[in-house]
Amino acid sequence: MKLDLQNSTSLKNILKGFKIQINVVQALIYRELKTRVSEIKFGVLGVFIEPIGVMTIFLIIFGFFRGRGGNLNIPTPLFLICGIVLFSLFSDVALRSLNGMKANLALFFYKPVKPIDTVIARAIVEICLYAIIFIIITTAIALYRESILLDNFILLVLTFLLLTLTATGIGLTLMIASHIFPFINQIMSFILRPLWILSGVFFSLNSVPQNIRPFLSWNPILQAIELSRHSISNAYVLNEAISIYYLAAVAFGSITFGLWIYNNNEKILLSR
Repeated sequence: MKLDLQNSTSLKNILKGFKIQINVVQALIYRELKTRVSEIKFGVLGVFIEPIGVMTIFLIIFGFFRGRGGNLNIPTPLFLICGIVLFSLFSDVALRSLNGMKANLALFFYKPVKPIDTVIARAIVEICLYAIIFIIITTAIALYRESILLDNFILLVLTFLLLTLTATGIGLTLMIASHIFPFINQIMSFILRPLWILSGVFFSLNSVPQNIRPFLSWNPILQAIELSRHSISNAYVLNEAISIYYLAAVAFGSITFGLWIYNNNEKILLSR
């Protein structure tokens, strides 16, 4: 009987803690959105106008150089937008997680607010933002072409979610690493530049020499980008090294490691 009461009390405490965390994350999401809206012209529209404008410029420039997509079996604009949106999603989640503590330092005075909450809130904001941007741009392309091209909606959603999980896990790890070693903040932008080139944003894995494909395929961003292109058009041929199972393994490995290292260092984050 005592054991049942203890289990019941323990479950209530877990549910209570979970509810508190949800409320904290919701408040942080609202704060993040409010901050962004206040910093950008045109209010809420400005949050979308800037990234959409940047991506449109990339589409025009690289679409011109790529022509009409060659033999990729997917329209060039859709080929490019998959790469640009997914890489931007990954880099923004990772980088914003890295700076999450500094941006919300004053809030840690309140015990319910934990550093991990800032990472979760920023990840949710980014995936929602880029999902909306993706929908807007692909809808515009569909209206222009007078045809909708989306062969595997579930695969597309899974790809977005798994890449976000990967970026969140890396973001947690980077947040702790940068707290201990501040120089990491300065080198991250330099690390992302070669990643931009190596992640398949502007090329297909099948278009690179055979001997370097295995090395590039280790990159989860490239995996996600290639899978998203295949979800748009089943005719887009995937290299045998591309696998949703690999992306899922990396995502869950990344988030598990991130949560583990966070759990072991949370006190350090709050005490320094």
